[in-house]
Amino acid sequence: MIKRKLISNTYLRDIDKYELNIYFDKEDYYISVKKFIDVRKPFIIETGDCLIDNGYYIVEVIPKNENYAMRVFFNDKKQRLEYYFDITLNNGLDEESKIPYYDDLFLDVTIKKNGEIRILDEEELIDAFNKNEITKEEVNLANITKDKLLESIKNNNNKYMNLSLEEYLK
Repeated sequence: MIKRKLISNTYLRDIDKYELNIYFDKEDYYISVKKFIDVRKPFIIETGDCLIDNGYYIVEVIPKNENYAMRVFFNDKKQRLEYYFDITLNNGLDEESKIPYYDDLFLDVTIKKNGEIRILDEEELIDAFNKNEITKEEVNLANITKDKLLESIKNNNNKYMNLSLEEYLK
């Protein structure tokens, strides 16, 4: 089933205290910054790199007219650690809470600190289709979006990756 994710409350496992700032004044995207104050357990990925710890940040950019959401992990020195893209069905502003959201279409793309690009959860996308949780059109949208995103990454012309996100880190 497609999950709607509000940017105010995703990726907070093992986090006891954080600051959240959401900026709505962007023409074609929403942006939020989470600064982690009290982390019970650092989040370390398979490469040994730590992505979440005390003083670290996640900046989320939710384009209004694209089918993906971008998360950028920063350490306490405000250095970029990793990009994580969720391929999405819809992005928008939740009517009730007025918080930006995205509808996760299972497929993900990451860019590690060393530049390695990975495509994740292709099996989840196919599994969701096989369980009739998503349509063939949604599978096609996910794959087309992934291919377009990969092309913009490889050509270094992804508008959102080229934003000066550091200015939002306080």
